[in-house]
Formats: sequence, structure tokens, C-alpha cells
Amino acid sequence: MKALFRSFKYAFEGIFYCLKTQRNMRIHFIFAAGVTLAGVYFKIEMTEWLALFITFSLVITSEMFNTAIEKAVDLSTMEYDERAKVAKDVAAGAVLLNAVVAVFVGVFVFWGRLWEEVIRWMN
Repeated sequence: MKALFRSFKYAFEGIFYCLKTQRNMRIHFIFAAGVTLAGVYFKIEMTEWLALFITFSLVITSEMFNTAIEKAVDLSTMEYDERAKVAKDVAAGAVLLNAVVAVFVGVFVFWGRLWEEVIRWMN
């Protein structure tokens, strides 16, 4: 049981490390919080919550993997190496793709509701 708690401790240390040191991780969390508040405000459906939480998870975990890959690559070489660059670029690209998908999901979930809100305010 002690080993299980220790593994959770290490996992939380990794999350907090990313939040403390990675600007983009903080940005992802801020957007996730904002979208969550919007979901509460607009009373979105359960399936929409599921889509949003899956995309939050994909973006945040890919950012964490990106950080881990960057740190491992930095540990492996102090000199410029094209393979190290490719590893870092591919990891960053994965984050970007997940973030773009998250934006599309957010637009899909909120566009109609936001438009209705704008129309309501204008009248």
C-alpha cells in the first residue's frame, strides 16, 4: 500500500512540475477552466461534457509527454543533434494537433449557444 501511495505522490509531483515550469501547461489549464465554466453556464449535455473532458485530457497529457521527451532529450545530449530536434518537434506537433482538435470540439459544442447569446444581447 505504501508503494501505491508513493506512486501517486510521484505522479502528482510530475503534474505540479509541469504546471510550475511549463507556460503552455498553465495556458491549457486556464482554457480548460474557462471552457468548464462556459459548459456550466450553457448547461451542456453529458455527451458534450465527455467530448470536452476527453479533449482536455488529450491536450494536457500530450503537453506532459512533450515535457518528458524534452527533458529526456536534453539529458541525452548537450550538443545540437538533428535527431534530438526531430524528437522535440514531433512531441510539440502532437500537442499542437491535440490543441487544434480541442478548439474544433469547443467550437462544435459552443458555437450555436454563443450565437444565440449574442442575438439575445442585441435584442
